Amino acid sequence: MTKNHKENRTRSLLYLVLVPLAGFVLVVCILLVFYRPDRPVATIVPASSSGPAFVVQVVRPRLSLPLGGLLPPQLFGLDAHLGFDSTSSGASIRSVVPGQIELGADKWDLVLVFDADGRVTSQTQVVFDLVFEDRIRRVRCRPGDPVVGALNIVTLGESGELSGSFDIELAHCEDAETGRPLGWPSKPLILHGSFDRLPLDTDTE
Repeated sequence: MTKNHKENRTRSLLYLVLVPLAGFVLVVCILLVFYRPDRPVATIVPASSSGPAFVVQVVRPRLSLPLGGLLPPQLFGLDAHLGFDSTSSGASIRSVVPGQIELGADKWDLVLVFDADGRVTSQTQVVFDLVFEDRIRRVRCRPGDPVVGALNIVTLGESGELSGSFDIELAHCEDAETGRPLGWPSKPLILHGSFDRLPLDTDTE
């Protein structure tokens, strides 16, 4: 075999390796840009609802998902989206009083606590069912102290109904039954949500 033949064969082998590798890298880049399992749901625009409405989502950091979230979480036995809204089974407005909003649904409880200046406090918590270490656990997640995140609330005209949105880092999660820390997540979850036309409890007026 001549030297030129050897060089051509080597070059062909390199093409066979590099071309599929380049295609794989391209697919990964496209998935990283366009496929976002950690993307929050849309925010409800204040006063856009005909009645009370809300949506709540717990967003996993992308790096905490298998393979960095390149594939749908369902393939690994994980919920694609953790959350509930005003159309979920058992959805209800538990309580709306100055400084605190409680929303819930089947297997979900959210207590949003904030001070007179509208700053979220560390008493905020969300409780939900989660598949963790191959079994379903009831978990409670809270923000750190100080709280990282924001809450925006507006009062709608004479009705006094509340509308708003929030994005809060949940730095700590524990077993809701035992109170023991889970050692998870490695990076904070994001509690994302919005609400519209929530009426204040009548006994607070």
